[in-house]
Amino acid sequence: MAKKDPYDVLGVSKNADENEIKKAYYRLAKEHHPDKNPDRHEEATEKFKEIQEAYEILKDPNKRSNYDRFGWSGVDSQGFGFSQGSGFGFGSFEDIVEEIFGNSGGSIFGDLFGQRSGRRGGPRPGNDIRKDIEITLEDAVLGKEMQIEFPSLKVCDSCNGSGAKKGSSPQICPTCGGQGQVRQGGGFFTTVYTCPRCHGEGKIISDPCESCEGQGRVNYKSKLSIKVPPGAMDGLVLRYSGAGEAGIKGGPAGDLHIIVHIKEHPIFKRSDDNLIYETSIPFTQAALGAEIDIPMIGDSDKLEIPAGTQTGKVFVIRGKGVPHLRGRGNGDLLVKINVEVPKDLSEKEENLLREFAKLRGEKVAQREKSIFEKVKDALNC
Repeated sequence: MAKKDPYDVLGVSKNADENEIKKAYYRLAKEHHPDKNPDRHEEATEKFKEIQEAYEILKDPNKRSNYDRFGWSGVDSQGFGFSQGSGFGFGSFEDIVEEIFGNSGGSIFGDLFGQRSGRRGGPRPGNDIRKDIEITLEDAVLGKEMQIEFPSLKVCDSCNGSGAKKGSSPQICPTCGGQGQVRQGGGFFTTVYTCPRCHGEGKIISDPCESCEGQGRVNYKSKLSIKVPPGAMDGLVLRYSGAGEAGIKGGPAGDLHIIVHIKEHPIFKRSDDNLIYETSIPFTQAALGAEIDIPMIGDSDKLEIPAGTQTGKVFVIRGKGVPHLRGRGNGDLLVKINVEVPKDLSEKEENLLREFAKLRGEKVAQREKSIFEKVKDALNC
């Protein structure tokens, strides 16, 4: 079944801003959350997943841009898919509120719905990374192996990701007892909110690592060898699982998404998996026939021009186009012929053409007389 447009799922326009998207998501998530619909749990679960998937796309500027440009092909398994490793799923409704409104939202709505705030101190996946590359048409046709560099985050070597200085370790937060949340009151009006001291981590770092300043990760320039497959098209997304930012506290690394852009070629144009080459030949070759050289990517060939070829004629050379990315074989090379008409004729050439026109009974414009011929005609009058 085809996936629905995320804008339609959330009921917002394509020009909706971040606040409109958040409000629409909150309203629909509240209505369809499985915890709030025990009598139709299975149906609500599917609907909620659809709503959350739409929100995951539209809240992220990169994913939203890719969807706007390429549709679902820009955010599917070849692009920005939502695998379990990327942290896609649904939690309590309060988790949703906290994601949209921050920690204060969680503390406000946690009481109303009788749920506890989720702890934030456990392992969390790293962010995905987007990298745009530009290649030539030759690289797209033949394929290319290349090395790329991109900024990322890796686990700090000094503290092994703990954030604490070597020789020390994070301590259990005395305010929340390691729970990452604080409860006040009792009964229906119990308020649960994120611990203000450890910010939901459940632990505090008294002596932070100097290398990462207690973050557990450091900036670095990552290098990776990649392979662009033969037949790559403009906008192709290559996904490298686990090549994104390092996870937090042992969480899985994010993914790397490489967006392929293809440079404009000086002589070839591309249409799907076909290549288009346009060339001009003299009218004599078009009239009498000829054999001409045809350039190809990674090769060359000859093309027989039959006598009487007209301008605009397209010859198809089978299998000399772009390889099919997800199948066997290649597209075709389409050669468009333009017939050149000479502009500057010598007197002999003009006379020969006039004789040719006379033989064919074709009317042509009279040759304009030179100034000397005009003077001679005047003197003879």
